Amino acid sequence: MNNIKRLELLFFEVLQDLKDYLDDLTLVGGWLSYVYSKFLWHNLEVQAVTTVDIDFGFGGNKTKPHSKTIFEVLSSLNYKERHLHIGKTYPVVLYKQGEIPIDFITSPKTKNKLVEELVGRQIIINKIDKFDFLLENRISIKVRAGREKINYKIQCPEPSAFLYHKGATFIDREEGLKQAKDLHYMYFILRYAPNIDIILAEVAEYKKKGHFISISKNIKKYFERKTSQGCLMIEKENGPDEYIDDLRQDIFERFNKLLEFL
Repeated sequence: MNNIKRLELLFFEVLQDLKDYLDDLTLVGGWLSYVYSKFLWHNLEVQAVTTVDIDFGFGGNKTKPHSKTIFEVLSSLNYKERHLHIGKTYPVVLYKQGEIPIDFITSPKTKNKLVEELVGRQIIINKIDKFDFLLENRISIKVRAGREKINYKIQCPEPSAFLYHKGATFIDREEGLKQAKDLHYMYFILRYAPNIDIILAEVAEYKKKGHFISISKNIKKYFERKTSQGCLMIEKENGPDEYIDDLRQDIFERFNKLLEFL
């Protein structure tokens, strides 16, 4: 079994493990490229898994009542605990079969009571500014593993919201590698979304409503020329491309089209 197929298999096992919690969780991060292309855009040609870890967001004021926390459920299954601090039992990151980390993200505004009742205080929670925006602009997408009959309905940010949020926040990332990944996720949407005109119109609406007004400055700074930092970062992250002769030019043009709506 090749690596991508194995990752897919484990991804769907994680969804099965969390099936009672999927209404309260929003898939964010690199697995969105896979879910968007395969299950929203039905583009089966794209090889989209660009990450191993599975990121779930949560927040708001209330969740469905659950008899157990996510930690209690997952720690009774085939997950290994990795400790953040030597000598401290908690908090931990849980790894599916010891291979795939499951990360949980919320807004700094989320109340501790909700964190403790839904996820559990034993799991590391990443708190990210501006994160609520993704949870406020969600859609449900039905996903299914291969020929399996079981469907899972998962919550995901609208592609336009994910694109816009990455454009506003990539600049805050401390590591260049993470910036490059974020910009590549943006390029993935700009390149492969079949309804890109609708997505760009939604982007313009977010801007009009006053969300993240620095976004156009961020994009201009990184995509001013074909040789600008953003074009070079995405070109490297993307790797050789058999479909496009001048990848850097394609990146430059797509981000400058985005700028027209910002």
